[in-house]
Amino acid sequence: MTILGTTFAVFFSLLQVVSGESGYAQNGDLEDAELDDYSFSCYSQLEVNGSQHSLTCAFEDPDVNTTNLEFEICGALVEVRCLNFRKLQEIYLIKTKKFLLIGNSKICVKAGEKSLNCKNINLATIVKPEAPFDLSVNYREGANDFLVTFNTSHLQKKYVKVLMHDVAYRHEKDENNWMHVNLSGTKLTLLQRMLQPKTTYEIKVRSIPHDYFKGFWSEWSPSYYFRTPEINNHSGETNPILLTISILSVFSVVVLVILAYALWKKRIKPIIWPSLPDHKKTLEHLCKKPTKTVILLLLSTNCIHP
Repeated sequence: MTILGTTFAVFFSLLQVVSGESGYAQNGDLEDAELDDYSFSCYSQLEVNGSQHSLTCAFEDPDVNTTNLEFEICGALVEVRCLNFRKLQEIYLIKTKKFLLIGNSKICVKAGEKSLNCKNINLATIVKPEAPFDLSVNYREGANDFLVTFNTSHLQKKYVKVLMHDVAYRHEKDENNWMHVNLSGTKLTLLQRMLQPKTTYEIKVRSIPHDYFKGFWSEWSPSYYFRTPEINNHSGETNPILLTISILSVFSVVVLVILAYALWKKRIKPIIWPSLPDHKKTLEHLCKKPTKTVILLLLSTNCIHP
C-alpha cells in the first residue's frame, strides 16, 4: 500500500507540472495582463465621409500590449446594440452612420468576452474638427495691413458648423514666442505697424467646436510664410519727428495770436499806425489861460478866442 500511495503521489505531481507548463500558465498571463493600465482616450469626427461619422480611440500608455485586445461601443446607436472597432496599428477606428449623437455610449476595452476598462462617453462632447486649409496672407499697400484668409470643411456640413479658430503667428527666428488671435470667422487683419519691417513670419490656424458640440482642438493647418515690406514714410505713415514739429508750430501760432490780441491797443497799434497831431487841440492848449503878453501878441496876429 505504501508503494502504491507513493506511485500515485508522484503521478499527480508530474500531472500538475505538465498542466502548469501548458494550460494554467495562460491564466497566469491573463492575471498579469489585468495589472496593465488600460486607460484610453477617444475623439469623434462628424461627417468625415458624406453622412458617415468616425470614432477613434487609443491607449494612453503606448507600451500596452494590444495583442488580442478589442474595443467595443454599445448604446446610443441606431438599429444595433453594439459595434466593434477596427484596429489600425496603434489606434482603433470605427466609421458608421449609426451614431445617434444623443446620450451616452459605453466604450469598453475587451479581451475575449471580458471587459478590462469601460467609459461612458457622449460622442457630441468629444468632437475633434478637421484641420483648416487654404491658409493665405495678402498685403494691402493702400491700407498698410495684411489680410489673412483660410477655409474649413465645416462650413458645408450639417453638424459642427460653429467653430472658434486660433490663429497663431510668430517671427520666423523666434521659435517659442507665438502670438495668438481667436476669432469665429475665417478672415483676420494684421496691421503693418504691429509687425517688424523686412521680416519673415510663420502663421498657422486650428479650430475647436464652439456651440452645442464640444471637444478638442483640431490639428494645425500647414504653415504659411509671408514677409513684411520696408517701412516707407511717404506711404501714408506719419513721421513722429514731423508730427512733433507740426504740433509745436501750431502751438506757437496760437500763443502769438493771443499775445497780439492782448498788446494790440497799447503796444502794437501805436507802432503800426502812429496818431497824427490835432491842430485844434494844439491851439486850445496854447490859448489856455493866456498871459497879457500873449493876448497882445494874439490880437496883433488876429487870433480869435472861442
